[in-house]
Parts: sequence; C-alpha cells; structure tokens
Amino acid sequence: MCRFIIGGIVLFFLRWILGCLPFILASEGVRLRRGAAVRGTFGLWVVVLVVVFTVGCTNLRRVRFREADSGASLVAVGGGAGQVVKVGNEQIVISRRTILALRGYDLEKSLIKSPLQSLVEIREQINREPTLDLIYAFAEVAFLEAQRQESTNPKLALEIYAASALHAYGYLLDSRFNASRNSYDPHLRNACIFYNSSVEKILRLIGDKHSVELNPGSNYVIRTLDNSFNISCELKSPAWNGYEFEPFKFVSDYEICGMQNEYRQYGIGVPLLAARRHTNEKTPASKYVPSNLTFPATAVLRFLPHGSRSRDGTPLHATIELYDPLTTSAAELERMSIPLENDLTTPLAYSVADSQFRAASFLGFISPDKMLLPVINRNGRTIVSEIDDKNNGKPDDKVIRESLMGLYMIQPYEHGKIPVVFVHGLWSSPMIWMEMFNTLRSEPELRSRFQFFFYFYPTGQPFWISAAQLRHDLYDFRLAIDPQLTDSSLDKMVLVGHSMGGLVAHLQVIDSGNEFWKLASNEPENKVFAELNPKTRVELRNWFFFRPNPSVKRVITLATPYHGSEFSNNVTQWLGKTVIKVPAAIRTVTAGLNNDLPLGSLLNIETSVESLSPQVPIFDVMEKARANSPVYFNNIIGQVEQNVISRNFAASDGVVKMTSAKLERAESEIVVSSVHGDVPTHPKAILEVKRILLEHLRQ
Repeated sequence: MCRFIIGGIVLFFLRWILGCLPFILASEGVRLRRGAAVRGTFGLWVVVLVVVFTVGCTNLRRVRFREADSGASLVAVGGGAGQVVKVGNEQIVISRRTILALRGYDLEKSLIKSPLQSLVEIREQINREPTLDLIYAFAEVAFLEAQRQESTNPKLALEIYAASALHAYGYLLDSRFNASRNSYDPHLRNACIFYNSSVEKILRLIGDKHSVELNPGSNYVIRTLDNSFNISCELKSPAWNGYEFEPFKFVSDYEICGMQNEYRQYGIGVPLLAARRHTNEKTPASKYVPSNLTFPATAVLRFLPHGSRSRDGTPLHATIELYDPLTTSAAELERMSIPLENDLTTPLAYSVADSQFRAASFLGFISPDKMLLPVINRNGRTIVSEIDDKNNGKPDDKVIRESLMGLYMIQPYEHGKIPVVFVHGLWSSPMIWMEMFNTLRSEPELRSRFQFFFYFYPTGQPFWISAAQLRHDLYDFRLAIDPQLTDSSLDKMVLVGHSMGGLVAHLQVIDSGNEFWKLASNEPENKVFAELNPKTRVELRNWFFFRPNPSVKRVITLATPYHGSEFSNNVTQWLGKTVIKVPAAIRTVTAGLNNDLPLGSLLNIETSVESLSPQVPIFDVMEKARANSPVYFNNIIGQVEQNVISRNFAASDGVVKMTSAKLERAESEIVVSSVHGDVPTHPKAILEVKRILLEHLRQ
C-alpha cells in the first residue's frame, strides 16, 4: 500500500513539474549564452524538448479488440423481472412478459420440456391467431435457443437465428399490427435488439467469426425452422456504386479506448466496419483518400412482409442491404421510415489506430524531407521508406508509391459539399483533430453539408514555407476535382488551424504584396531573380509573393501565436537547430542569397522554432495585410489554470500568451481553460467550432 501511495505522490509532482516546463522555457530569464559549453547537456535538452512537446498529448491508441464475442448476449430483456427456466441441465432466463404470453396459450410446459418443440407450437399458434405478444415470444425464445445451440450445432443455430430475426422483423414492421403497436412499449426496442443481434449472428455464421464477405450480387440460402430464403446482397448508397469491399468487420468486436465521445444512433441494422478493396482504378478524388480507409456501414436484412410462408416449398426472397450511415439515417421498410442503427466513432477509431501519421509527425518535425519521400504500402500497412539502393535505386514493383504530405479525407469525396480543411500545428499531425472531427461529423446538418479534409505537412520548416505548400495543394485539389470551376460549394471553404497551423491557414487569405519580400532581401526581387535559376525563382516567389485564395471564405484558429511565442527563445531555437534537419530545398534556395540580406532576414530562418519568435517581423506584416475578398475570422484562445509557477507569468496556454493569441479582426473570440496542446480537444472549443460552421451555412 505504501508503494502505491509513494508512487502516486511522485507521479503527481512529476506531472506538476512537467506542466510548468513550458512556462520555464518560455520565460525571458532562460537564455543560452552564445558559445557556452553545452555538449555535455545535449541529451538532457533533447529529453526536455520531447517532454515539452508531448505535454498534454493523448494516447493515440483509439480502439482495441474485445476478448469475448459481444454479439448481444441477452437474457431477461423484456419488461419486468426475468424468470429462470431450466432446460435439460442448463438454465436460461426469459422475460416475464414472454412467460405470461406462453402461459396464456398453455405453452409454458413445452418450453421447459423442449425449446425447439416449443417454437414449433408457438409458430402453429401464431398461424391460427397472430398476435404481437406471441410473435415477440417466438423471437425471444428462438434467440435464446440459438445461443444455446451455437457452440455445438452452428448449422441449427443459424436456422433458429434466422427464425428469430424473421419474427422480430414482423413484430416491428408487420402492417397488420400498425393500429395496435404501442410506440412506448419497451418490447419495441427489445425486438430491435433481437432482430439486430440475430442478423449479426447470421452474418457471422455465414462468414468468418469476425468478418463476412458481402458483395453486391452475391447470394445466400438460409433456412428457418419451416422456410428457406434466397438472400441477395444490395448496395443502397449511390456513392458506393462500383466499390469492391474487403470482408466487413463487426463494430461490436471493438471497443473505444482513446476518444472522449462515442456517437451512435439506435434503430434497426448491424453496424459494420467497411474497407474498400484496393484497386488500380484512379479518379481525381482517389489521391485524397487513404487506401486503408475504414468507414461506417449498416447491414439490414429485409424480409417479405408478414413473415410470408411458401405454399409450394419454393424459397422466399430476402435481401441484405448495405447502407452508408453518413448519408442515410433511415431505411424505407414496409412503407415506413425506420432509423438505422449506426456507429460513427468506432470506424474512425479503427482507421486511425494504426495510422501512418503517428510516426510521421515526429519525422515531419526533426526531418521535414522525410515527408516528401515515397510511402510504401505493402500487405495493407503503410510505412515511410527510402528508395532501396541495393535495387539500383528502383522501387519494388509490388509497392505503391506516393508522398505522405498533402490533403487527406477520411471518407469518399462528395460533390456539392463545402470543404473544411484542418491544419495541425508544430510537432503534430491530423490525429489531433480526431475528437473534433468525431463530434462535428455526428451532427446530421454538418455532415450533410460539409466534407472534412486534413492537411499533413512537415512542421520542422518555417511556417511561411508550409503555407506556400498548402496554397499549391489547394490549387491542385481544385484543378483536379473541379477544373471547370462549376461547383460553387468549393468557393465556401473553411480552414481550421491549431497553433502554427493557424498561421499557415491565415496566410491563405491575405495579400503579401512586396512586404514579405522586403523582410527577406534589401534588393528588389527583379534584380535578385535575374541571377537565379528558374527553379529557385519559383520557390522564392511561392514563399514570399502570394494572393488570397478566393475559395477560402472563413478561417478558424485555435491557440495561434499571431504575435509569435516566447517559447521560441535562445534555448529552444538552439535545440531546434540541433535536432531538426533543415530540408535540402531550403538550403538549396538560400545557398546563394546570403549577401545584402537585412538583419533578421526571413531567408536566414531555417526552422519552424525560429520562425515563431516574437522578434520575427513577419507578424507585424501579417497583422496589417488584408484579404481582397470578404473572409470571416473566428478565434479560440487557450488559458491554463493558475498555479504556483504559472501565476508568476503572463496569462497563456503554457506556450502562447493570451495577448499573442488575440486577433483583432476576429468576428468572434472565446477563451477556453486548456493547455496549448489540448485546445482542439476541449469540449468548449469543439462546441464553438460547431456553432461557427452552422453560422457559416446561414451566412
């Protein structure tokens, strides 16, 4: 016990000290004397840098596999207490209301003697006198009996699950009972559970234990206790036409372990994890969707109405229908609109659980060039790799090569929806936006009008270079998706940036004129450019000369250092130069431009840490610059709670002072109680972004 108490105290003080480190390093009093002997402390400073940049980071493991099959193990789900019924050497628990329904027809004894025989007798009674209570009783008894038989006789269990699903479907949708069906009766939700769980068990038994192959046009034959069904598979989402899917996985096999909120809708159907099978087919939008993307799906088993029986012994027909819950929230069944059961969070967590972004965010900071190297996809996994010199500098023919940097989507592109582009900050990745994205996508109005992109870029380079790259990538995206400029929704784009990413986003909507170039060189650009090769001229023009992107109509920033951050000081700048490998492209461009450069020239700044210093004059120019077209600005500021250390410093989020994070031109501005790295995941910040996007639709 003492060990746990002492360990807890040590952990408390360690976390407290780490929480104070940003304030200490950002203070004016912490300076590194030039020429000081620092080699002996290099390892310590690297550790400090890693600790500081990871304070407030969350566990990136978002989902884990359940040890036990969770496919709805149900007992006593009906209204009132359950009753234990002994069947052979086993005991099952059946809802009290089902027992009362069976007792009313003198069927209780047969249940105890033989559940299978009881199902036959219940079915015969339903044929003579169909009632909702009997149909429900059949669905419940069948489901529990199928569970009992599954381990020893899976073929029989499949038939009984099908019978349970058929009767639960009838209880929910049979039009003969529309007048008598009580929407307040808990039996309705219980019948949904029997139906959904039985359909999930059917899919498991016709496939693998944890996956099932469902392809449009495929057919299955499934028996119930007294019928057989020919079941075909259909896609009900037009956006999926032409898709080939990997085997579907079951959402119930996974549990969320690293996200704050889980969003699901209750209704009818089985939530699934869908992954598109990789093909060589290329579309203008395919480059923006990762090849290993997992997205939500819902499977519904549609039966003929009234649980019809075949009189001549020929199989009846049913369909397994696959819906996209991101575009369809209800299915039309028996002339009624029925909500679809769906889970939007688990597929998202599954997609990012083994994401390439986790390792690459580190590489993008210490070695920005790595993000421009090829990405190799092999056996469904994605890794960063250099060209194999042993293969004469040629890549393996079996791999797919593409750059890791750029725009990403976590769902297929949809024409007519407004893009929202998330831009992460220093030593970060799109992973930081998953909490916000998860919540925003759960709002039907937002997901029906917006589509979300994530920009991934190397954060070790100066932020104006990253802004130039984003400007180029947004241009390429528009040219590829809408070359004729006919989709007006693309002209209502929203950029959302955190920390340094807010500066990258802000630079997309202001006119640089000649002001940025004046911060780079004392010479007119025409004179300097005349002596440079064409490639260098293009790079310099991209970095320092740009106009607003007319497609961007709103910029939302979170914890953004509009006037720089004192976290960028002599210590951290030295650390940055020590651990960050300056991109070769920057070195190449600046190699011949070291003459006649003004003091503090932007061309002498090689790392992102240096670029964020309050002494860099670019912040004053950015504040004065204006967009040529109307753009809305919204701002969110972080502020940490005061403690013994932080109360001695100016109010900030631990990295950016509140005075630096303020934006005078902002249409709205709020403060959230959060450390710098956690601002995008703060509930109040997410709620504010949601409000702003809804306002954007109205404006």
